[in-house]
Amino acid sequence: MKWILGFIFLLVVLQIGALVYLVLQKNKRAKQEENRLTWQLNFRDELYDFATGEQKDMPKIVSGNEDLVELELFAFTNLTATFSHQERIYQYVEAKLLPYYHKQIRHRRIDRRLNAYEAIAQFHLKPVATELHQKLHKSLSPEEEDVIIRTLVSIAPELAIEEAKLKSHISFFGAVLAVGRSKDLTLWIQAFEDLTEPFQMAILQLIYDRDETRYADLARTKTLDANPEIRKRALRALTRVGLEEDWQLYTPYLEDETSWVEQMLALRFLENVTPKDSVDYILPFVGSRSWWVRTAAFDALLACGGLEQLALVAKDHPDRYAKQKATERLAKEMKQHVVI
Repeated sequence: MKWILGFIFLLVVLQIGALVYLVLQKNKRAKQEENRLTWQLNFRDELYDFATGEQKDMPKIVSGNEDLVELELFAFTNLTATFSHQERIYQYVEAKLLPYYHKQIRHRRIDRRLNAYEAIAQFHLKPVATELHQKLHKSLSPEEEDVIIRTLVSIAPELAIEEAKLKSHISFFGAVLAVGRSKDLTLWIQAFEDLTEPFQMAILQLIYDRDETRYADLARTKTLDANPEIRKRALRALTRVGLEEDWQLYTPYLEDETSWVEQMLALRFLENVTPKDSVDYILPFVGSRSWWVRTAAFDALLACGGLEQLALVAKDHPDRYAKQKATERLAKEMKQHVVI
């Protein structure tokens, strides 16, 4: 009986001890977090003074607080657009956090590595470019490969372009995100013929998105490319950056045997640029079986021929649906032109 009571007493003591330990640990962690927060606020002030030039000495980093430093660096670089301030931040990261990021990109957890890649890109940490480039020759997940290439675009574009000549399995959207990190597409344009298909498509997409008229010649040359995806992207780019005389590049695609996408893009060009004598090319498509082509045809017809051409289609076109669509569109346009 005594040993049972002794055992119960021991359990009670252990439970009380465990409870005391948990309370002490909780208080310890709370104190540590309080100290970390105080340190973070002081670091924030020192970082601001250093970035703005009010303080010459670089703020010191307490070991274990690198995550707080990273948060403050992200916040500051996102809030300031001043070139001199950002340059001082980049210098600080290279001087104080280079070993930390070397360690992070080798971390066994992929989320830690991916976060490090994004930080490296934002802080322009160029000294890690070679190591990142070497990682691409190891066995990596497609997600990690994509992020590394995007990171290289930010810190070493020549290495990213070198990879873009080899990486054919990257998705189109992954390539757009990568090339899109470049403010200037000149280097990509110079290497265009050697790039894999996703990157070529991405460049043509960005020419369209950014309205890069200075690269219109590239889009013109690719409207006859053997690769249909490249051809379509080039045609789309020219709908925004092309000139009136470029419409002759579209006439081969205003034929029945071409794809509906190419027909639609050709009609979109006519809508945006409205060249003379283009109505005859548009009329055959107002009765197209493709909704996209029909819609583009009516938009182009209105832009190039005006309400008069819509009225003629509504009156005389042999296709019943085309007549109905023209009548509806004419009524809509006339309603918009009524002055109340």
